[in-house]
Amino acid sequence: MTPPSAGIVRIGGASNDAGAESTLTVDVKAKPDLSSCLRSAAPSSLERIEVIVNANDLGDLYDPLGLAGLVPFLKAGGSIAVRIVTDRGNSSIDLGPVSTSFLLAGLNAESERKEDGERVLVARKSILSAGQKKAASAKIRINFPEEKKTADAPIKVTLDDLDDDDALIDEDELLTGGAIAAPPALDEEARAKAAEGDDCGGRTACDNCTCGRAEREAAEAAGEDKKEEGHTSHCGNCFKGDAFRCASCPYLGKPAFKPGEEHLVLDLADDL
Repeated sequence: MTPPSAGIVRIGGASNDAGAESTLTVDVKAKPDLSSCLRSAAPSSLERIEVIVNANDLGDLYDPLGLAGLVPFLKAGGSIAVRIVTDRGNSSIDLGPVSTSFLLAGLNAESERKEDGERVLVARKSILSAGQKKAASAKIRINFPEEKKTADAPIKVTLDDLDDDDALIDEDELLTGGAIAAPPALDEEARAKAAEGDDCGGRTACDNCTCGRAEREAAEAAGEDKKEEGHTSHCGNCFKGDAFRCASCPYLGKPAFKPGEEHLVLDLADDL
């Protein structure tokens, strides 16, 4: 008797035309039986396997994980076809379980077609076995161009290589380039001498002078030798104390007093 070269798996109540004598036909009544339904066949002996299932039984009896149990009975390069029998008026079928079973079984999806109201999805087993795939991937070698090796020579790095001062700007050159005029020179010694005992710092009297300097300068310009018997406060702060007095105030160093008691304060003398 010639061993079968093809297998037909009928799931549930699915039917098909009688196959040739060399075809192994089995019926699957329960979902867990799909993976072991072809155990009577020899491993790697079938050229093709056809699974027939009604569209109504696709979700209940078709096992996406069980299809992987049929792959060992296929020859290298053999095909598995899942034929879904549909009603004439029913055109909407969820083919997700079939596509998932091909992926889980390691099959390469090949085609999908319609035949007399039926949907047929075909996948093929790889020509190479798992061991051959591993061996082929191990033999893949990528040759990169080798770099020319030169004699090992010490690498010298000098400080001049790291000098990037050429890109910097000297701030002093901005001052000497004429962009900013230099301030006029001041005679600090002469100014300090003129400022001794003078609130105005050696300058002329202020426009709103309250220390009496404006009157003295006016008298000196007129050639008058003005001598005051008593000091008249022009700022009105002489009696408050040194914190409020001018630099030329005659009461500097004296205690605060009440207005009208200037003569008493001026007559005070140190005991030492």
